Amino acid sequence: MKSEKAMTLITTAILVVVITALVFAVVYYARMQYAKECLEDIKTDMLLVQAKVKTIQGEYTLEKKNEEILKGTKLLDMQENETIKQFIEKENIDINEKDKKYYVLNKENLEELGLEKVALEENTYYIVEYTTNEVYYTKGFTYSDGNTYYELKQIENLETDINEE
Repeated sequence: MKSEKAMTLITTAILVVVITALVFAVVYYARMQYAKECLEDIKTDMLLVQAKVKTIQGEYTLEKKNEEILKGTKLLDMQENETIKQFIEKENIDINEKDKKYYVLNKENLEELGLEKVALEENTYYIVEYTTNEVYYTKGFTYSDGNTYYELKQIENLETDINEE
């Protein structure tokens, strides 16, 4: 009788360990899927903004560099905004660089551009550079390595890394 109780205790312990491992695996998988979905949402929104920026940049070039065509607020005019200030420090963007056209897009600018469905949280912005068509997101995306990425090029590379895992 004693050996049967011992066997049941060992079986129960093994069962608890197996169930715990399964729960951890499911939670890990769910978190990874959620991170992939968030990354994909941010990337899609940034690509939509970039497509619109390319269109505007084309019109800007055709109109002999008429700055009235460029949408948003000049980054120089918003450099005192706390979110923008922190972003500039993190990304080391030279806002005074010659021939660069950095503009900040807020929710109203996105709606004006026909991008109502592009997500933008409160106190976050898209920063676009019209000469290179680069897009930045001031909130960024925090990857599993602990680093936060703000530039579309960087975020596209992250997607490649995730798909390889």
